[in-house]
Amino acid sequence: MRLALAALALTFALPASAAEPDLAYGAYQAGHYRRAQAEALKRLEADPKDAAAMTLLGEIYRQGLGVRIDPKAAADWYRLAAEKGDINAIFALGMAMLEGRGLTRDPKAGGALLEKAAAAGHPAANYNLALALLATGRPQDDQRAIACLRIAAAADLADAQHALGVLYKMGRGVAQDDTVAAEWMGKAAANGLIAGEVEYAIMLFNGDGVAKDERAAGKLFIRAANKGNAIAQNRLAKLYQFGRAVPPDLSEAAAWHLAARAQGLADATLDQVLERLSPEQRARAARLAADRIEATALTTPSQPSK
Repeated sequence: MRLALAALALTFALPASAAEPDLAYGAYQAGHYRRAQAEALKRLEADPKDAAAMTLLGEIYRQGLGVRIDPKAAADWYRLAAEKGDINAIFALGMAMLEGRGLTRDPKAGGALLEKAAAAGHPAANYNLALALLATGRPQDDQRAIACLRIAAAADLADAQHALGVLYKMGRGVAQDDTVAAEWMGKAAANGLIAGEVEYAIMLFNGDGVAKDERAAGKLFIRAANKGNAIAQNRLAKLYQFGRAVPPDLSEAAAWHLAARAQGLADATLDQVLERLSPEQRARAARLAADRIEATALTTPSQPSK
């Protein structure tokens, strides 16, 4: 696990007297970022202390949503909002300080802000603090990390649910328990986290900590494979090879193997399956693989700059 900026859980509070919908946040949610910026600036004209509007502007500049990416402008807006107590801004400013984005890197000050946001119950702050604690390798920090992950997982942060599943499976910081590990992996999978889908599928297929269910496992492997996960593509290829959870189909097996191999996941056994195909089957497998690789490239969202 590595320290990484989790997605901000942006929330915006309207002034008590306001009866209108939150136009700035509504535009942001709808993907109309220039309008979101304009509406946030209007809110600040009406109330220069509107911390939520400041945080929204920071996020717009951090990701470059409708504007050029500007880490310094983002940090400046986050700082203004953090000074007014906005929990999202405190978290974002802390992460910016830890990573040196838009300001001088300051691990001590950044860590203090992360601790502050986590203590206030911010899910992503708790998740990122947990990763930092786990990185120390100290047993007492593992215990704190588990507590932080529980807070984040309870807020349906899929990364935290997956992390708890991993820790329960390892028996790190908690008593080893495959049943609890499977419960957390299942929640991460239900929330669409690819790593959760793959690991829960493996647990379902093998009956580790959960009732064995090859059909359910196959569905999860298909879902993750179509999102471009190489491990899922490799496992799905084997399912098609042996007709487990899906009808046997060597062309499909070869196609998913080629997709996984294109990402660097080699498998000598599946290479042999490919070699045994007729020229027509091999050509079909190559077409299917190319189509899936292209589809994944077109549908996988780009990660916002940090």
